[in-house]
Amino acid sequence: MQIIHMNIDYTVLEERRERVQKALGFSFGDRVPVIPYIGARYFLEQVGFQNRIEDYLNDPKTMLECQVYGQKWILENVDSDFHNMVVYPDFMWVEDPHAFGAGIIIPKNDSPWISRPHILEKDDDLEQLRKVDYVHTGFHGKMIDYYREMRDIAGDYEIEFNDGKKIPVREFTRPGGSGILGLIGIANDLYGTGNIAMALYDKPDWVKELVNIICDKSIEWLEYVLEISGGDAGFCSDRYPNVIHVGDDGTAQLSYEQVKEFSLEPFKKLADFIHSRNCEVQAHNCGKADHLLGFWADDIGIDRYYGFSYLTDKAKIKEMMGGKIKLFGGIDTSLLKDGKPEEVFSYSKDTLSIFKDVPGYIMMDGHNIAPGTPVENINAMTDACRKFGSH
Repeated sequence: MQIIHMNIDYTVLEERRERVQKALGFSFGDRVPVIPYIGARYFLEQVGFQNRIEDYLNDPKTMLECQVYGQKWILENVDSDFHNMVVYPDFMWVEDPHAFGAGIIIPKNDSPWISRPHILEKDDDLEQLRKVDYVHTGFHGKMIDYYREMRDIAGDYEIEFNDGKKIPVREFTRPGGSGILGLIGIANDLYGTGNIAMALYDKPDWVKELVNIICDKSIEWLEYVLEISGGDAGFCSDRYPNVIHVGDDGTAQLSYEQVKEFSLEPFKKLADFIHSRNCEVQAHNCGKADHLLGFWADDIGIDRYYGFSYLTDKAKIKEMMGGKIKLFGGIDTSLLKDGKPEEVFSYSKDTLSIFKDVPGYIMMDGHNIAPGTPVENINAMTDACRKFGSH
């Protein structure tokens, strides 16, 4: 048995969990919680794997060890309310298009990306997508295999905290896939963002059919994940008990009218499925999304708005979602990367002036801590919450 020591008391994690759970229950703890999104592309560098992303993606043991040591680094260096340790199959956001047959490029020292030309540029016959075994094909199938292998490997590892608390790594090893990258986002990956933009006008019925196919296949995948996970799976470096992520950066590139025309019914179908399985719907989109707040809140009926961008009007988010939807976000990711700690502190203070008294608010970046972001800048968010985030 390999013992991995965490230089932190387990009681600290329990305090963090209590603070976060109060916020998720729309009540107030001692202060606003802070949960920065620190994914693999950031923590791999911290554990000596900055040029070994290819190894991370191609070996379940390496993936497991990197995630455990990455979370050890976070717990020991990042002052936040992170507490939800998880080990799961992680293919860095290209799982969904790859399961449809999209080509993937895996560099040695960068996140994977979709190869060109896109699969539907070569052949736009949508029947090829309908016929796909979306659960067992590509990285989806690999995620299933990796979960089983990682569960076996995890039996050789145990976490030990300063106060003597021990947790077998197997206890927090979960399946991946508790979410999708978005109906429009996946369509962009299959056909190209520019091509989809033109197709909205040139062949709208084809786009609608494409989005409906993606919705139906996504439900097939999520149904399987819920079955094997019992509703407790991993996604985006977090553990999602009874929560399904339906983030969609592609929606922010469309007008409200286009989002409703091309994705309202599929998103409602997806949300209804998620709610029917007693899970919460967690939405996300990057970029300025003032025009989407009503879509998510009223048309789709989401439960969480996650990693919302600093570009979106915070006062409008508060007005339309505050106290009704759990809110995560608000901090400028560019400022985190390139600013100074005192600038992040000041920006966080200003954000708290809007959200501090909103039940259900958790401070977060725009779900995108960039590699190279100084730890001091990340920690400045919590500094601000300690000083200005109390109720």
